[in-house]
Amino acid sequence: MTAGPAGNDRRISGPSSLYRAELWRLGLLAVRVLPRPFAGPLCYAAAGLYRSLHPRRREAVVQNLLPALNGDRGAAERKASALFREFAFKVADLWRIECGVPLEDWRIDLRGWDLFASAQARGRGVLMLTPHLGNWELGGPLLTSRGVRLLVLTQPEPGSGLTELRRASRARWGIETLVVRQDAFAFVEVIQRLQEGATVALLIDRPPSPTAVTVELFGRPFLASVAAAELARASGCTVLGTALLPEAGGYRVGILPEFTYDRRALGDREGRRQFTQQILRAFEPVIRQHLDQWYHFVPIWPETPAAR
Repeated sequence: MTAGPAGNDRRISGPSSLYRAELWRLGLLAVRVLPRPFAGPLCYAAAGLYRSLHPRRREAVVQNLLPALNGDRGAAERKASALFREFAFKVADLWRIECGVPLEDWRIDLRGWDLFASAQARGRGVLMLTPHLGNWELGGPLLTSRGVRLLVLTQPEPGSGLTELRRASRARWGIETLVVRQDAFAFVEVIQRLQEGATVALLIDRPPSPTAVTVELFGRPFLASVAAAELARASGCTVLGTALLPEAGGYRVGILPEFTYDRRALGDREGRRQFTQQILRAFEPVIRQHLDQWYHFVPIWPETPAAR
C-alpha cells in the first residue's frame, strides 16, 4: 500500500541534505557576486523547484500549518507554498548578513528599543527570545552595532563544518556562539554571563529533547523550550521577546513587552512549564499573522493527524 500524506510526513525527521557547509559556502559566494535584485528571483526559482521535488517535505509543512488555520487544508497548502518562497528570500538575506553587508544597506524599522534599553539598564542580564519566525539572525548584528554584548545559544548544525562556519560568520559581527548539545541544562556559563549583565539570544520553538516541555499552541500540544524558564529562575534576568519580519523591502524589528515572573514560582517544573506557556501564548498571534514566515520543515506537532 502507498502511504498517505501523514505517513510520508512522519518520515521527515531531519533537515534537508542541502543544508551543508559546501552549499552554504556556495550561497555566500553567490550573494557576493549577484546584486540582491538578481539573487532574490534565483532563490525564488530554487525554492519552487525544491518544493516540487520533495512532496514529503512539502506535506510536513502543510501539516505544521493546519492547526493555526483551523484545519483548512487549502489555506495550509497556499501558505506552505508562500513559506517556501519566503524562506528562499530569508536565506539569501541571511547569506548577505553573514557576508558582512553593512547595516546601513538594510531598511530596518526598530520598534520597542526603549523596552530593551530599560531592561539592560537594570544590569541583571537580558534573555531575548524568538521563535523560528522571519529573519531572526539579523537581530545579532543590530544589537552588537549598538554596543550590546551578545551570546547566541544554538544547536549543532547538520553536517561537518557548518557549525564552525556559522560561528565564524557571527564572530565577524562581534557575536559569540555557544553550541548547546545534549547536555543542554549545563548552562553554568550562560547563567554567569546573564548575572554579569550580558544579553543572550535563544530560539524557543524547536528544542532539543532535554529542554522540551509540553505547552499548548493553536489549541494543540506543542513542544517548546523550558530553557528560558530555567535561566530566569537561576539568574533573575529580564526576559524579552522579539520578532524580525520582512516589511516593505526591509525588516521590522519588534520587541514584545517584558515577560514577568516570580523566581519562587519557577522553583518547580510545573511553574517553569506555565512560564513557558505564557511566552508561547504571547507569540501565538504574531506567528498566526505571519505563518508564511514560520520556518519548520520537519513535523512539529506530537501526534500529527492524517490529512483528510
